Amino acid sequence: MAGSDASRRVAVIGAGAAGLVAAAFAASSGARTLLIERTKDGGRKILISGGGRCNVLPSVAAPERFVTDAPAHLLRAMLRAWPLHQQRAFFERDLGIPLALEVESGKLFPRSNRARDVRDGLVAFARSQGVQVQFDTTVTDVMPSATGFAVATSHGNVQCDRLVLATGGRSVPATGSDGIGLAIADRLGHSMIATYPALTPLLDDNASHATLAGVSLRVRLRARVGASVTESYGGFLFTHRGYSGPGVLDISHVTERGQRPVIRAQWCEGTAADWNVDLTAPAAAVSSILARRIPARLADHLMAAAGVPGDRRTSNLTRTERLALIDALTAFTLPWSGNEGYQKAEVTGGGVALGDVDSKTLESKRVPGLYLCGEMLDAFGPIGGHNFAWAWATGRAAGLAAGRAIV
Repeated sequence: MAGSDASRRVAVIGAGAAGLVAAAFAASSGARTLLIERTKDGGRKILISGGGRCNVLPSVAAPERFVTDAPAHLLRAMLRAWPLHQQRAFFERDLGIPLALEVESGKLFPRSNRARDVRDGLVAFARSQGVQVQFDTTVTDVMPSATGFAVATSHGNVQCDRLVLATGGRSVPATGSDGIGLAIADRLGHSMIATYPALTPLLDDNASHATLAGVSLRVRLRARVGASVTESYGGFLFTHRGYSGPGVLDISHVTERGQRPVIRAQWCEGTAADWNVDLTAPAAAVSSILARRIPARLADHLMAAAGVPGDRRTSNLTRTERLALIDALTAFTLPWSGNEGYQKAEVTGGGVALGDVDSKTLESKRVPGLYLCGEMLDAFGPIGGHNFAWAWATGRAAGLAAGRAIV
């Protein structure tokens, strides 16, 4: 770390994905840097991500699949600041964590398949750059001052010249996320987009679906609210409480913000015309035709929902039955009653409006010297490492800008 005025420093609040990167890059620019974290070790969401494997990055960027109330060009500019190939090089070269591509999903995981390697690697790298890490410290408030900021903590006030808020949102509160940073940003006058749980399982009060618990397959989902249609495609899992899997999580946000969308499921590839050909073929058991392409338990359920007897053969399948069954196979109305909320949400939707921060430096337009990054901002992407890519990119930009401002 290059030398800097010993009386000046950057403070970063939150040692999650964005905060760890922000602190490391602030220090690497030559700034004396303090990282404040409420838990005893930080990076809790990193540890539980990807089933304990940590989906570090996607293999392909997908800015068009991000959700934000801001103009798309703002989000794209923030993601472009640190492209995926440069992020991968950082993990492999600087952190010494080789990544491996999971071909079927397009996700990049540490070759060790250990999320702890990622968390520990980030903490070690931050310290190697000169970051002072202060764990077990709760921040209660932030007060701008004539010389920077006073950060009120459980261990007394901390003075700093530049401040990075990287406290995350409200998702998975067991990891330490309590929304304190959002409350501080709101109090400091930022434009706030109402927050909501996103990438969270859906609930279904329909007891008939409980018999399908454990059935999984890849499904295309379409949610319609008025003229607006949102689509997802991916793994779908019936649970005892409703539905989960990447395809479900990617579309779950449409059940928030006062919306009551109609969600329809296409249970496998194949159009209504394709199914019509199959179901008008020479005499065959309808259940056998369905079971070639979807799980048998689901096939039985859809036949019952369409009013088709379980022993029906194509030779005596009525036109009404055939059309009802095709509709159930290609546009099944998925009943839902709500979602699992923040307890199981992978990210928080909403947050600080992107228009309130500089798209290059992430500095607040409301409070000079304050930088905001990661999940606090009004943007989230789909399952598959996209939200880590967002955290790494915005954390780096905020940390570099904050550090360079005082050296």
